[in-house]
Formats: sequence, structure tokens, C-alpha cells
Amino acid sequence: MKHLLLIFGVCMSAAAFAQAPVDTTLKVVHIGETVVSATRSSQARTAVAQQVTVLRQAEIEQLNTSTAADLIQQSGAAFVQKSQQGGGSPVLRGFEASRVLLVVDGIRMNNAIYRAGHLQNIITMDNAALERAEILYGPASTAYGSDALGGAICFYTKNPVFAEAGESLRSGGNAFFRYGSANEEKTAHVEVNVGGQRVASITAYTFSDFGDLRMGENNGFAAFFGKRRFYADRIGGRDTILRNPDPYVQKFSGYRQYDLLEKVVFRPNANSSHTLNVQYS
Repeated sequence: MKHLLLIFGVCMSAAAFAQAPVDTTLKVVHIGETVVSATRSSQARTAVAQQVTVLRQAEIEQLNTSTAADLIQQSGAAFVQKSQQGGGSPVLRGFEASRVLLVVDGIRMNNAIYRAGHLQNIITMDNAALERAEILYGPASTAYGSDALGGAICFYTKNPVFAEAGESLRSGGNAFFRYGSANEEKTAHVEVNVGGQRVASITAYTFSDFGDLRMGENNGFAAFFGKRRFYADRIGGRDTILRNPDPYVQKFSGYRQYDLLEKVVFRPNANSSHTLNVQYS
């Protein structure tokens, strides 16, 4: 009887083991976001003590702003002083211009000898060629010097994509056209990527044609608020005040902008790479 019960118990446990479902679901591993601007080296965002706002490429494309200044403003990362269409001066913790450092791919755009008033250099950055942007709040003198008294705004442009193992060449591209009715904006962007096993390049070109800015007629203030009833023009070698036929239009506020990015990366081995980065605006 004892032997019979023992055999029955073994059979029951074996049957229970056989019926146990096997989990074949692939596990998803979430990798934490990294920050480069805080210490000028890749570091987990959770390990950075300073306040940092990161704008990823998906968010940049979703905002689809006209300029890099509008990108910072509409993302809510910082206040941007903007007194004209072709401008934008970021303000970090009450500081701007020469006290807020602008960095593109590790290269400084401005320094302490720049004017302390409103500075519009940020609009020369092509936001269509950006891979990410990091806004570092507060003094960053240890990493960037005295110019980053209010903070630093670091832009990182797109990198070329190399061919995968087994591929001789990988190519791709991106293009879009944008129209804005408020200022009759016409922007065209073309981007081409060609990559091999050791050499890869990306070329991005953006052309923007901004017309005169038109304000909204329902401003919610006094009837005359914001209207430009007169404008100045050069006639006969003299400045002349003329009446604006459409006071809702800011005469001579339009401009054109050309942006070019050319980045070539040579990778002799898996542990090193050499980058040639040319940008024009």
C-alpha cells in the first residue's frame, strides 16, 4: 500500500509539471535616457543632479517649428524673447545673450564678448537637421566656462547611419515641404544618407522663405493695439514715413534663410571614429 501511494504521488507531480505553461514572451528592457550636456559625457539622466530638459527627435518633428528659437519656446523648455520675426533670444533663469551658452555638436556659437542684449544667433541653427536638444538650467561653469552663467542650450545634429553586417551599402532619405499662412512661409527640406561599413555621410539642406508677418485681427485688446499703421522706407536718399495700406502686416519683416549640413564619419574600427562636420547658414 505504501509503495502504491508513493507511485501515485510521483505520477501526480509529474503531470502537474507537464501542464505548467512555458513563458515564451520576449522580455522588454527599458534603457534609461542619457544626458550629454550636464557633464559633457554620456550619463544616465537619473544620475544628473542638475535640471535638464531633453527634446528628442520625435518631439522636434512633432512640433514642426519654423526656427530653433520657436522650438525652444513652443516646447516650454525656456522663455524666448522675440521682438521681430527673424529673431529669438532664449532666457534661462533670468539670463540671456552672452550669459546663455549655445553649443552645436560641442562647438560654441557665442561667448562672453557677445552683446549682453538680445542675441538672435539661435535662429541660424537648422532645427530640421536636429537629432536632439538639451537645455541645461543654472550655472554650468565647470563644464562650459563662465559664459554659461544662466545655462546652456546644446544642439546635436543627425548622424549618418552605417551599413549593417552583411550589407555593402545602406542609403535613405527624407524630405518635406511646409507652408505657413501667417507669414506665407515656404520651407523645403531634403536629407540624404549614404553609409558603408567604414564610411557614412549625411547631407541635409533647408531653404526657408518667410514673407511679411501678419497679426491676428482678433487680438482681445484695444482696436489699435499691435497695428502697424506706418512704416519707414528709403526714398530719394532720405528716410520717409509712409502709411501702411494693411496695418495688420509688419512690412519688411520677411527674410530668406539657407541651411546646409554635411557630416562624414570614418570608422576604422569598432572603437574609434573620425568626423568631418560642416554647417552653413
